[in-house]
Amino acid sequence: MTGLIKTILETQEIQALEPDFSLLPLIPKATAAMSQLLIFGKVKNKELKLLTTNNHPEEVKKLLHQMNDKGYAYQLFYTSMEGFESAMQRYEQLAEQEKAAEEQSKKEAKAEGKSAIAVLKEQFEQRENQDPAKFILTVIRLSFQSGASDLHFQPEENGIVLRLRIDGVLYQILTFSHQEFWKYLQKIKFMAGVKMNVDYLPQDGRFSFEASDSQGNLKKVDARISFMPGIITESIVIRFLDASETIDDFEEIGFAPYILDKLKPQLQKTNGIIIITGPTGSGKTTTLYAILKQLNDGTKKIITLEDPIEYKIAGLQQSQINYDKGYDYETGLKAILRQDPDIILVGETRTKETAQIAINASLTGHLVFTTLHTNSVFESLSRLMNMGIEPYLLTPALQLLLGQRLVRKVCPHCGKWEEASPEED
Repeated sequence: MTGLIKTILETQEIQALEPDFSLLPLIPKATAAMSQLLIFGKVKNKELKLLTTNNHPEEVKKLLHQMNDKGYAYQLFYTSMEGFESAMQRYEQLAEQEKAAEEQSKKEAKAEGKSAIAVLKEQFEQRENQDPAKFILTVIRLSFQSGASDLHFQPEENGIVLRLRIDGVLYQILTFSHQEFWKYLQKIKFMAGVKMNVDYLPQDGRFSFEASDSQGNLKKVDARISFMPGIITESIVIRFLDASETIDDFEEIGFAPYILDKLKPQLQKTNGIIIITGPTGSGKTTTLYAILKQLNDGTKKIITLEDPIEYKIAGLQQSQINYDKGYDYETGLKAILRQDPDIILVGETRTKETAQIAINASLTGHLVFTTLHTNSVFESLSRLMNMGIEPYLLTPALQLLLGQRLVRKVCPHCGKWEEASPEED
């Protein structure tokens, strides 16, 4: 027997020991009761502390050999029947913990909107008793279930502030100390797949996690993560991308009927460029995806060039920009034109070169969609001119310029009907 130490423990000594519930299931409750052998702690990794009455030496010997076969060493402690029965109560405590964890998991699964934020704050108060990786993933999941589009960890002088952007407005939820947040920062970096020892350069990553919908059903959610160096520490912003919330029919977006009347005929054309403009976060990508789904009938080859690919759509050939490898919009567009496309999506037009290639593609038998980060359609024309696009090329190519904004919706949880006052009417 490896590491055999004959030590006798009294009942009071056993009761004073802090149990390690993570190891207890290695010997099931029924087996522990029959053999009168259980695990009550560990010396170090793979070296266990075992407690027995030695009333069933053959059964104990068999279990110890099984422990050795699994690579465990052990120290063996002896006690009376009274002491062993006291130690067996830990199985009951473990069952209670598992039941409480299951109930908490159900509570988290059903939480949405304000209730998700309330559960998030509860978890924050209990963070010292939780594994850091599980805790930060719970924070991310509940932030998504609150209805937030973005989760911010913003460094400030007094700590790291967690803020959620809900319906376009940032709300401060809670604050971490700088010292404690370091371990959570490392966990987020690990999940995002970025370099954990780099804090002096911006980094981008992404990962997926499971969250619950309002019915408690699990769904996959993509998270796009941006790390940015700061004076104190890095700032983190997580953008949630929920593929199940994409709009399949662009008529559901909320455009006024007269806008749809102008948009629909343009989608039937086989060439030209359609530009959607608006500030960051105004729903341009959602509109483009909805349009492409409408056009994706199997008779056309549709190729997208994106940075990054936010949603995967069956039937589309999607390509992601990778600046680190020298793959930019210009390089991608040149390659696309050799792929015999009918419809091209350029995620964003930022440079003169990208604009020129997109315009030329639209003039040579391709329908091109792209976006510009401007505040109005008039600014978009000025932007293209300032990029150096000649009017004689832009005039025949441009089919439609569409500017859009997001309008805040009434909260489905707390909104209530009231008659408007004369001043509000």
